[in-house]
Amino acid sequence: MKKRYLTLAKKFLAVFMATLFVGMLAPAAIAANAEKNFIIENPYEEINWDEWEAYKTQLHCHTTASDGFLTIDEFCKMHYAADYDIVALTDHGTLNRGWNVAPEVVPIMRAIKKERTKNAPIVPISDEEYEAYINGTNENRTFVTEDGYELNRTKTTGMIDIPLGNELNMATPFADCHLTGYYAEYGQGLAGVFGDYETPSKGVKEAGGISMLSHVGEYVYIDKDSEKYVGQKIDEYYVNKFARIFLDNPGSSLGMGINSATDAHTRCDRILYDQILQKTIPNGVVPWCNTFADSHNQNAVNDAYTMSWMPEQTSEAFRTCLEKGQYFSISHYSNGVELDGIPEIPGFVEQEVYDTEKYWLDNTPQVTRVTVDQENDTITVEGVNFDRVVWVSNCNVIERDENITSGKATLDLHADSFLNGNEPELYVRFYLTGENGICYSQPMVLHVEGEEFEKVEVPKTYDLPWFLRGLVTVIDALFFRLNPIIWIFKYFGLGYNPITLDRLFNPF
Repeated sequence: MKKRYLTLAKKFLAVFMATLFVGMLAPAAIAANAEKNFIIENPYEEINWDEWEAYKTQLHCHTTASDGFLTIDEFCKMHYAADYDIVALTDHGTLNRGWNVAPEVVPIMRAIKKERTKNAPIVPISDEEYEAYINGTNENRTFVTEDGYELNRTKTTGMIDIPLGNELNMATPFADCHLTGYYAEYGQGLAGVFGDYETPSKGVKEAGGISMLSHVGEYVYIDKDSEKYVGQKIDEYYVNKFARIFLDNPGSSLGMGINSATDAHTRCDRILYDQILQKTIPNGVVPWCNTFADSHNQNAVNDAYTMSWMPEQTSEAFRTCLEKGQYFSISHYSNGVELDGIPEIPGFVEQEVYDTEKYWLDNTPQVTRVTVDQENDTITVEGVNFDRVVWVSNCNVIERDENITSGKATLDLHADSFLNGNEPELYVRFYLTGENGICYSQPMVLHVEGEEFEKVEVPKTYDLPWFLRGLVTVIDALFFRLNPIIWIFKYFGLGYNPITLDRLFNPF
């Protein structure tokens, strides 16, 4: 009996000492965290919020020149009436040389989607109409949709045409494996190869352009069953694959779409994006996130867009905006769920957006100012049309501010109220939600004074896509490059003339 009591006494003493030890360490740990001096890398730092303007932007959309229902004329009228300031036309494998210039179409692409394109002649708008759209004097200020909804342009400024937009990698088997290119004379008629994001990303870079990965969830979930995996981390294979795209093409491969169209197939892409950031940021590269409509028909034109903050409305200023991440990404839809199981927009019902046609309205959550206090390590966001802000770091939600009525919220990086013990590290990003959608910010890298990031190894994924693209290139070089039959096929089937010096020696 004495032995039993002695044993119990020893256990009690051990527990007491352990508790005392932890109690002594806890304040020290809190103090250590409080003593950290964060250096916040703010992509919005250069913005003059009082003088710059936010321009409504569409980065990804289509016409009958590839696989859309809209003619070039309808495309121009609709975006103009929907108050767009900047539009990048990105037909599949088809370089946009101006809405007033007939594009080199890809006949095979149009034939595959004949139910949409009707294989009708491609008629660009006139030079006079084009100039009127650009300078804001076009009389086509109203557009009535097939469903009877009336769009009316309220702005007096013009609508910029972003040069050489192109959805690269064209049609691929099993799943869409697309990215958009801009400002690059590259990719006209480029044959699609399943999973090969690497070749077109490199090609755009070498041509001096920029690119963005598109709706990668359609490739990750080949069966388009992403709803089965919502709220879960993505397999490391995909994280490494896409992280390498950004690491191998810095300054050119700028980012990725995280919410496109109705978010049916991109609902897991925000978590994938967070996983990618944890691979790229320690290696000195920060890819940006964007949203886009990927519109093919009338009702999709305003599903999602970005708000680009710029000192002036020019194509050059827009490229700088994309390169520096000086924009916010907006969608009327969110089917995303965080790792802690809470939806991005609790209670969101996609069908309600359709039924009420709220996708036409621009009363979406939007940011009007971001203030970073480097001395006190706080980030303050101001905006409109939102009542909730969520702060994310390293895939984890660290704070949710609910029922906001002031249009303002602040994150204190030294707060003691972080959710589930998830403290901010490496980066932090936020998103606003409201009655009519969601608005995502760019990530802000968190450096700690006196510390450096430890580089992360990101292996290359030498896999089937590399083999397929290599096989296509070798076969073309050995058997088809000088074959007149293949020349005829490329000219009439893929829509470009291969009999030029540059294309003779570089078929892609």
